[in-house]
Amino acid sequence: MKRLINELLALAASMLTTVALFADVESTGNLSMALNGDGIPQLIAFVVVWMLYRKWIVEKKIFISEGRREKVCGVITAVLLTVFMIVGKAQMAESDLKYGLFAILLFLGYLPLFYLVTAFLFNTIDNVSQKQIMHKTGVLTQWLFEKHVLSGVMLVVILCRLPYLIAFYPCSMSWDGGAQICCFFGTEPFTNHHPPLISYLYGAIAWYSQEWGIPNIGMFVIPLMQTLLSAFAVAKVCEFYKRLRLPYWIRWGSLIYYAAFTVWCIFDVTVIKDTLYYPLTLLFALQLISCLIDSDWFWSRKQNFVLLIVYAVLMMQTRNNGVFVALFALPFVICFAKGKRALLIAGTCMMLLINAILNNGLYPALGVISLDTKEDTYCILFQQTAKYGQDYPEDVTKEERVLLNTIFDYDEMVKVYNPQLADWVKNCLKLSESHSADHTNKEFSEIKGEYFKVWFAQFRRHPMSYVKTFLECSYGYYYPEVKPYKEGTGFYEAERNMLTNGMHAYRQVKWLKPARFLLQQVSKAEYLPGIGLLYRCGFYTWCVLFAAMYLFAKKRYRSLIAVILPTVNILVCLISPVNTCIRYAMPTMCMVPVLIGLLFLNEDSNVIG
Repeated sequence: MKRLINELLALAASMLTTVALFADVESTGNLSMALNGDGIPQLIAFVVVWMLYRKWIVEKKIFISEGRREKVCGVITAVLLTVFMIVGKAQMAESDLKYGLFAILLFLGYLPLFYLVTAFLFNTIDNVSQKQIMHKTGVLTQWLFEKHVLSGVMLVVILCRLPYLIAFYPCSMSWDGGAQICCFFGTEPFTNHHPPLISYLYGAIAWYSQEWGIPNIGMFVIPLMQTLLSAFAVAKVCEFYKRLRLPYWIRWGSLIYYAAFTVWCIFDVTVIKDTLYYPLTLLFALQLISCLIDSDWFWSRKQNFVLLIVYAVLMMQTRNNGVFVALFALPFVICFAKGKRALLIAGTCMMLLINAILNNGLYPALGVISLDTKEDTYCILFQQTAKYGQDYPEDVTKEERVLLNTIFDYDEMVKVYNPQLADWVKNCLKLSESHSADHTNKEFSEIKGEYFKVWFAQFRRHPMSYVKTFLECSYGYYYPEVKPYKEGTGFYEAERNMLTNGMHAYRQVKWLKPARFLLQQVSKAEYLPGIGLLYRCGFYTWCVLFAAMYLFAKKRYRSLIAVILPTVNILVCLISPVNTCIRYAMPTMCMVPVLIGLLFLNEDSNVIG
């Protein structure tokens, strides 16, 4: 009888899993049609899943770790991944299929599959990390990963960037990069909306290249500088792997990912602050992790502590949210560090002090306007206000409407609400950075307290409206089946002259347009099985979650701190102006290979050099 029950359980679970994998929630609101279980692909998937579940549930041939801690972490991981899938599918589903009964079917279908995969990966990592042996390797591997790591890895990355450097010569221009250069040239107000340090850097290069009569050669300095920085960061990752004596397959896999993945390639030749931010975040992370798990090496070289401070300051100066990465990560590092806590506290104070002096002292002295309020900070609140007006227009009181209409063109705001992009709502602001008399946005600052009262009052009346708006404005950062939204996989547009009014003469080479088109087609690898997941923001959240749960299950708390950095970036993405923006996710994406390396680190047997 027990075997029969297990057989029926395996059969039912495999049917539900097949339904979950192939559910069609977009083209129909009919439950029976949404099940979408017919067809050859569905039959093949059902048979494969059924065979796996039989081996697991009936035959007991698939081993699940007996440790209670591992099982609990596996269940939590599976539940979270299942919830991510249900929330993601609900955003594109017909109204009758968003939640309710169909969500229960999806939950029952995804949960056993994700638990089985999680348990399998836990066991695989345990086995590989415990049995890994450094075998003899070929001449190339030895030369690249043992003898000439810094120069060799940098050379490989630069060679992979070379086609992009040539095809997009002198550079590819982004909206934000062009805006920062315009701030330096004085055609737009020079505020700290964008990090002033990068505005000065990009602007000075653009200005001198124009003044010296070398517009293309001068602008080419930017992608060249960015390529060298990213190549250096990748080389430091491989040096980190070398010290930990990680397997060569991890080193090769990471190098291929960093060197050949088209997102890194196109952004390295694009004028945009994110291209500088992600390698600086990576370098800062490597110093933090080394301080925790390789403390003897870290403290044996004085420059390591200095570099930790330098990388932290540059990271905070490259993107405004870089300060949150430092603020969240450093206290944990201080708590778990092996000695030298007083020095780490002093270093933390120093890097934060330097950052504060630059932002509040130097830049204002140079004429940079400090914003009283940065409107991007409140994008998710604006989105919730707009969606509330759609969901409950009769519930907005006269007093609330008067106030909201003072801040926004309220009727237009409600009409143009777009969950993927907050710019439509931001464009309806009457009190904004662009409309401010002295460009400080003090007008909004003076009234934002009243706005928060209205926001909170509406939240109290219909909290689920705010919850649903938050989900539909952020789900792409944890749901891996949605493509990047704005800018897609990079700035491939040719002849995109962002420097208005003819103030700069740089131009991409016309006869290289076919090469640019060809490289854009290479990025279509996002539609290939397996490889395509690398282009999905949500996939990297899954990787970070899995790494966190595995390290927690194994009580490897020092390594677990490495998860804080990408987690902070994910949280920032959730309240960002754009849903599923791949450039916002880049700091998380660049950390995933390092996290994978830490998973396979056998801390008991590895001799850390």
